[in-house]
Amino acid sequence: GLMLVGTALSSVLSNTGTCACLMPVALGICAASKNTASRQLLPMAYACGWGGIITLVGTPPNIIGSGALTAAGLPGFSFFEFAWIGIPLSVAGILYMLLIGKYLLPKAELDADQEIEQEIEATTHDKKKQVISGVILLACVTVMALNLKFISLEMTAIIGALVCVLTGCLTEKQAYSSIDWVTIFLFAGMMPVSTAMDKTGAGKLIANWAVGLMGGEPTPLIVTIVLFSISCFLTQFMSNTASAALLCPIGIAIAKQLNADPKAVVMAIAVAASCAFATPVGTPPCTLVLGPGGYKFMDYVKCGTGLVLVCFVVSLIVIPMVWPFFP
Repeated sequence: GLMLVGTALSSVLSNTGTCACLMPVALGICAASKNTASRQLLPMAYACGWGGIITLVGTPPNIIGSGALTAAGLPGFSFFEFAWIGIPLSVAGILYMLLIGKYLLPKAELDADQEIEQEIEATTHDKKKQVISGVILLACVTVMALNLKFISLEMTAIIGALVCVLTGCLTEKQAYSSIDWVTIFLFAGMMPVSTAMDKTGAGKLIANWAVGLMGGEPTPLIVTIVLFSISCFLTQFMSNTASAALLCPIGIAIAKQLNADPKAVVMAIAVAASCAFATPVGTPPCTLVLGPGGYKFMDYVKCGTGLVLVCFVVSLIVIPMVWPFFP
C-alpha cells in the first residue's frame, strides 16, 4: 500500500516531499500494527524514487533529458512519454520488493512512538485548502497531459503556483522557499554548455573518443548499456540532477555520431540517474528514512543493488522497443 501511494504521488509531486509526507503515516501504521519501521520505510522511499520516472515533472533528470534534446535542436519528451518506461519499472520494482527485497531488509527494533513524535509536527489542516490544492494539482496535470498548443508546460506550472498563492493555500514566502534553486541554476547552466559542445565540435570529439573506447563501431544498444551503467554508478554518490546534466549532452553527441535517434540514449541516462537505490546518499528519499528506519549503509547495498539490476534489465528491454534507435 505504501509503495503504491508513494509511486502515484511522486509521479506528479516532488519525490522528496512525497516521502516526507508519507513517513509519519508509515510510522503511525507501524506503531498501530506492531510492525517495525525498518521493514516499511525503505520500500516506500524506493517507490518515491521510481514513481518520479513516470512523468516529465516527476524528477529533475527527466526535465534535464528533455531540455538537452531541445537544446540540440531535437524534439523533447512529452508529459506522459516517460510513462512507457516509468510504469514497467514501477511494477517491476514493487514485485522485486515483495518477492525478494523484503527478505533483505533489516529487522531493527525502534521506539515507534518516539520516532513519530520526531517526525510529525503539530499542524492544523484546513479542509477547504486541501480540496483547493488537490483541484489545482489535478488541473495542472490534466492541462500538461493534454499538451495544449496555446499554453506551455512552464506556463501551466507557474499559473498553478500563482493560484495556490492567490487562494491562500501558500504564502508568498512558502512559495518562494519551495523553489529548488540548485536544480534551476544547474539546468540553466548546463543547457548553454550543451549548446557550446554541439557548436564547437567538442561533443563530437568526446563522442569519437568514447566510440573508439567501445571498439570503433559499437551498436547503439552497447552505447546505451555503457551510458546507463555510468549514469547509474554516478547517481549512487552524487546528485541525480548533476549526473543527468553531465551525461545527456555526451549521449546525444554519441548517438549523432552513430546516426541513431538520441531519444533512446537520453531516456536511458535519465532513467539510470533516478535509480539511486544502492546508497543512502544518492537521492533525498533514501536519506530521509535512514534515521527513522535505523538503517546502515550496507542495508541499502544489499537491498538496492538487486533493484538497480532489475531496473537495468527492464530498461534494456523496454527502451529500444518504445524509442527505436533507427526509426
